[in-house]
Amino acid sequence: MRSRLITRPEEFAALRSDWNRLWRQSRDRSIFLTQDWFDAAWQWKCREEELYILCCERDGVLVGVLPLTRKRKARNGRARRSLEFLTVPDTQRCDALIANDAPDVAEALAGELVRRRREWDVIRLRYLATDSTCLTTLLSALRENCLTCATTESARNPWIDLEGGWGHFYSTRSRRLKKALNLAANRLAKLGTVEIDWLAPQTGTQLDVENAVAVLTGISLRSWKSGTGNSLDNSGPQAFIHRLAHRAHERGSLSIWTLKINGAPVAMEFQLVDEGNVFALRSDFDAAFGEASPGSHLSKQMLEQIFAFQFSRYYMGPGENAYKYRWTELSDPVHTVSVYAPTMRGGSLAAWEIALKPVARSWAQRFQHPSGQVVTADDNSNDGKV
Repeated sequence: MRSRLITRPEEFAALRSDWNRLWRQSRDRSIFLTQDWFDAAWQWKCREEELYILCCERDGVLVGVLPLTRKRKARNGRARRSLEFLTVPDTQRCDALIANDAPDVAEALAGELVRRRREWDVIRLRYLATDSTCLTTLLSALRENCLTCATTESARNPWIDLEGGWGHFYSTRSRRLKKALNLAANRLAKLGTVEIDWLAPQTGTQLDVENAVAVLTGISLRSWKSGTGNSLDNSGPQAFIHRLAHRAHERGSLSIWTLKINGAPVAMEFQLVDEGNVFALRSDFDAAFGEASPGSHLSKQMLEQIFAFQFSRYYMGPGENAYKYRWTELSDPVHTVSVYAPTMRGGSLAAWEIALKPVARSWAQRFQHPSGQVVTADDNSNDGKV
């Protein structure tokens, strides 16, 4: 078994065919684990991070990948050296890729991390599903190599069951939600003609994709997210969505919904379709139309249509946004594994995060003076949805 570290973008690009071959041999063939997804994410993260991708080869064949990055500079002047998965805010799932879940490949990856222990203090493996390779195979190898690891449930990914009919599903929704959706429809109707366009999977040309991305960018520029650094008019997110849209279109998995009023686009949702599942990655709306809730109306119309197709689940993305749980009670846990280096720095950090920090937080909460006031998020944090 041969291990090597990929740090140069050209080496990463050259891995595409071997990576996707390994992906097809892996137990988890999520679209979020393809080289195309990580390549799109790199278009964003290359501005502030460095590649740190561990690869294992057996007889010249790629059999294992741990897709990590590291920050170019320490945050706030801290000397802590951390490695993280190559992710973006739109990531819903991440994992190591190991051919056939082979234990010796996991052992080789863990051993290489130990050998390079002077290069890092902590590794954060986020967006892990319960059945992920990291939790079921790699974690054991890490612990067998005397690495301290901590696992937490860090979020949940809500989803809607699309196996039944729309009528039955909608009948189970609350009166409050239905009332809000009817109100949104009436307000939008008063503004003019409402149209909904769908660039469906396996349809459209590259020019259609280019035009759709331009529309998405325009809506994002006018959304409440403008100025946060995550709107699509920023160079990183724009490079990410542009690369992802074209690669997804090539795979036949691109899905883009747009709501227009009098021909002007005011709301959108960018999705990927994979193995019968629909993944909502990004939704935005023109803030000037916020009171009319165009995002809510688009969600209802979009869901009603995709219920008619042979899809299994609609994933809303990790996050505790209130509007998501008005649509569903179903969700999958999302885990984070923290791995601490077998060094003095890594051991000190493990002691703080695993033992001391929880105690300090508990004592702080015990003696905290109650404010007597509950602060709720602004409606804009729900992307114009109800």
